[in-house]
Formats: sequence, C-alpha cells, structure tokens
Amino acid sequence: MKNLKNKRVLITGAGHGLGFEQAKAFAGEGAEVIITDIDTQRVEDAVFELQAQALKVFGFVMDVTDPTDVERVRDDIHTEHGPIDVLVNNAGVAGPTGHDWELDPAQWWKVLEVNVLGQFYFASAAMPGMVARGHGRVVNVSSAAAGFPSAGYSAYCTSKAALTMWTEALAGSAAHYGVSVMGYHPGFVRTDMTEYSAARPDTEVSNPIVEFIRDGLATGAHDTMEDAVGRLLQVAAGVYDSLPGRQIGVNDPPEKLLPRAGEIEERGLYGVRINELAE
Repeated sequence: MKNLKNKRVLITGAGHGLGFEQAKAFAGEGAEVIITDIDTQRVEDAVFELQAQALKVFGFVMDVTDPTDVERVRDDIHTEHGPIDVLVNNAGVAGPTGHDWELDPAQWWKVLEVNVLGQFYFASAAMPGMVARGHGRVVNVSSAAAGFPSAGYSAYCTSKAALTMWTEALAGSAAHYGVSVMGYHPGFVRTDMTEYSAARPDTEVSNPIVEFIRDGLATGAHDTMEDAVGRLLQVAAGVYDSLPGRQIGVNDPPEKLLPRAGEIEERGLYGVRINELAE
C-alpha cells in the first residue's frame, strides 16, 4: 500500500496475536515497524521471527500503563530510529467476567488502565511530534463491544466505549494540526483473547459476548485474520480520513462508507451516542 511504504509504524501489544499479525502486514507493505509488548520473551521472539523474513522490524519492552516507561520508549525510538508516523494503539486485555459486585475492583479497574489510559499515554507521547510536523496518524483498536453492553463483561465493554468516545473527541482536536485519529474494530478473530473469553466460567446470567465467541469458535463463524489486518492497513493508510474519529470495522469497506460520509457525520454513526426519542 503506497501510503505505508517507508513509514515508521509503532504497534503496542504486538508481541503475539493480532498485534503480531499487524506488524507482519505493515512490514510486508514496506513500513519500518516498531513493536512493543510488556513481555520480554514475546518481543524477542516476534522480532526474531519477522527479521528472519527480511522484514524491517524492531522491538521494545514497555508497560503501556506506566507513563515513565512510555516516554522512555518514545525517546529511545526517536533517538535510534526517528519520529513515529503511525501509532497503532493495539494493546488491550479482556479482564474479569462475572457479576460486578463479586469482582475484585482492582482487576476491574486494571482493564480501563490498559485499554484506555495506556492508549492515552502513548498518544500523548507520540502526538506532539506529529503536531509539530503537521502530519501523522493514530489508530485506536477498539471493539464492537463499545456499543454492545454485555452482562458479566462490564469492564471490557466500558473500556471500549470510553476508548471509542475518546477517539472521536481526540480526532476533533488533532485534525486542526494535520493529524488523523481513527478507531478500528477488527471483528471477531481467533486469538488468545477470544479463547480466554470463551473459557470464562458460566454464571446464572448469560453473557452475550462470551456466548457469541464460544459459538463462533465452535462453528468457525468468525472473521479471518487476513481480513482484520487488511482493513486496518486501509485505515492506517488514510483511506477513511474523510470520517475522522469514527470506528471503522472489518466489514466496513470504503465503497460502503465513503459515499455516505455526510450522512454518517450528520447522524453520528460509527461512534458512541445516547439515542433519544424523537418529539
């Protein structure tokens, strides 16, 4: 994809799973890819595997919930490689499931620290450079769960709703400085996270998201990794820039959305809204 060649792309949470496949795809398009992950072994293994394929990939160990760590990695990247052109905020966790009043509050809050605050930290670290240069792109990886409340899965749903709303708010500010901010949900693909969710214990109240994941894994009725990554590349390349801040999904091809950009903006589609009764 022409707009990605020779770009420097940073992907958080890319030591395995969806993030790893994203890194492989971006590098395959000619981008220089920086992967980060909290797990040292995952970073080393991912970099080794991708560099063995003659791809331009480098890695840093980082905890997205530690602002000091985030700034350290940002500075190291600038010193060793150069400025970040594209930031893909991919790091995320599923978190605990069950009745909220039975959950550990610290575990519940940790989901928001990783899925929202962690993404805020790295955007805050990377965007000043983008603003100063007058260009750059941030893609926040969210989920359909942002608009789909699921009993027993409140931490994850809450975090993704917050992330999607923040993405749109951030886009409104960043656009004035030539920086594009977009949301993306990769659909339902088989990853460690979806398999973790499917293995959650049952409760007396059904958990629609967990049931959906279980059914999809059992029947094979899920999105492909190829499709999920391919659509992300389009978002990161600027194909959807006429829809700033919107959450683009794996099954939202540009020919479907772009001709109706005005309608999407007017109706507040592909974002988080509170719908009210008409007069």
